[in-house]
This record gives sequence, structure tokens and C-alpha cells, in this order.
Amino acid sequence: MSDHYTVLGLYRKVETITMAGDPIREAFRIKDGDIEVLSSAAYPDGVILDDKELHHQVESRQFLFPFLMGFVGFGAGVTLAGGTGYIMNLIVGGKSPFTYAPTGVITYEFTLLFGVIGSVLSLLYYAGLPNWTDRAYDPEVSDGALGLLVKLYSTEDQEKAAKMMEEHGAYKIKKGVNDF
Repeated sequence: MSDHYTVLGLYRKVETITMAGDPIREAFRIKDGDIEVLSSAAYPDGVILDDKELHHQVESRQFLFPFLMGFVGFGAGVTLAGGTGYIMNLIVGGKSPFTYAPTGVITYEFTLLFGVIGSVLSLLYYAGLPNWTDRAYDPEVSDGALGLLVKLYSTEDQEKAAKMMEEHGAYKIKKGVNDF
């Protein structure tokens, strides 16, 4: 695995970080996944940086988690409710051990339950949570500062990016290795 270098620039205002993101991205031909904004406040997508790759991933695949988990829930419901009658082999009055009404209710509940679990898993996955890797961070981000975190592949680019961030209004800059 090759080393990469990170630069974290801290900004006080949204306007300054917005003006810094695109020139840095263009100067170093940074891919969408190699630049990130750190903030304690939620900003709408595309306000600070427009991450086209992430938008495409989320829009095209996020529905799969709940959809597939719904199918798993459907199968679990039919197996639990319908299979129990066959396993217990309780034939009452010549009726079939598989009854539609109770099986339908249990299957419906399991389908919803697993669909909701799939939705939560999808949210966690696409939000990148939990993130167990060490990351560049500064406590000032929790106090309201905005951080622009950039992954680069040479120390020269790291120095140039730090200089560009300073020119675009960053009041504090941190550099690191392999902490993105």
C-alpha cells in the first residue's frame, strides 16, 4: 500500500472554504473521494463541495439494502409462520397446517422489520459510519470551524496544497501521512 499525504485546512466561514475547494481540486486533479469537508453542522449536498461520485453511488444503490432485506424478511416470515405448522404437524379438523391469515400477518411484519433494518444499515454504510480508521481531525471543527481535508500522493503536492489553502483564507493548516 502506497503512502499518501493529507492536508487539513481550517476555515471560519462557508464562503472562504467554498472558494478554496474547486481551485485545489482542479490544480491537483483530485478525485471526488480524495477531498472532504469536515464540519460540525450539516450543510446541504453541493453547498461546499459537489461530490458527483458519491451522489451517483447513493442515488443508484441506496435502495438495494432495504429492498434485499425486505426479501429476507419475507422469507423469514413465511418460514417462521408457515413452517411452524408443518414442523409441529398439528392437523385440526382436517385443515391444512399452513394457514394464510396468520402467515400473511407475520410475513408482513417481518418484511417491514427487515426493510427498516436495511434502511438503517444503508444509512450507516453511505454515511461512512462507523469509521474505525484514524483520520485527520482538529478539535476546532467541533467548535464551528470548517475543515477541508485533501488526500495527495507526494510531499510536493502536500506543500503546494497547504500554500493554496493559506492563500484562500485558511487560518490553520495541518499536514499528515496516511490519515485520511
